[in-house]
Amino acid sequence: MDLGLTGRAAIVTGATRGIGRGVVEVLVREGAQVLLCARDAAALEVVAKEVGHDAVAFACDITQPTAAAAVVGECQRVFGRVDILINNAGLATVRKVPSLTQDEMQEDFENNFFSAARLATAAANVMKEAGWGRIVHNSSIDGVAADKLFPAYSAAKAAMLNFSKSLSQQYAKYGVLSNCVVPGITLTESVREQAASSAERLGVTEAEVMGRILAKQNPDIGRVGTVEEVANTIVFLASEAAAFITGAALVVDGGTLRSC
Repeated sequence: MDLGLTGRAAIVTGATRGIGRGVVEVLVREGAQVLLCARDAAALEVVAKEVGHDAVAFACDITQPTAAAAVVGECQRVFGRVDILINNAGLATVRKVPSLTQDEMQEDFENNFFSAARLATAAANVMKEAGWGRIVHNSSIDGVAADKLFPAYSAAKAAMLNFSKSLSQQYAKYGVLSNCVVPGITLTESVREQAASSAERLGVTEAEVMGRILAKQNPDIGRVGTVEEVANTIVFLASEAAAFITGAALVVDGGTLRSC
């Protein structure tokens, strides 16, 4: 299927690892040009070199208030346009409610909601003038069914689901569509690292930790998801093939959520 992405200019945040890196690879394969955004300049350059000439690195901290305008401006400068925004950057930190502080809540919301909301608004205003745009936010099943280990992260992801609908209501009539992908447990570098850390702390193997995670999530499919499976869904929503989908939350969790 031709996704109609040839020549489109995309911004991908959190582009050096995991789902973000996977999205970059799929977009470039489909003919898009991509601005890779993350904090680690060296890691960005490595990814850009590996992906090819259609990927350009732009190091920045998107939690900074001025970052949204800088990112959108850089995409316009490099590619002459902004067609697609993939709000992928985020961070989940174990923080239980009894000891959750104001600073920790603020940090989780900056990492997982405020930065993405600012960037989406900046991009949408540029896309509106062009009459075409796709904004896809990487949310989480925790935004639908809160996880007690990640209360502020869960709340921030829930806010993103809601804000995406507001963006759709405001911009869809101008051809700018906003949707969320809601992944379940996905085998990213971060998940592997967390499993290794837990295994060392508990004195068990990484396989045992992953088995416990799988048992807790209990997806109907019986396994964790892959980066490519989530990345393919994100790119679909960013394409012409999803021209009649907006304000939606597409769950990609192997049947983990029992209702949504």
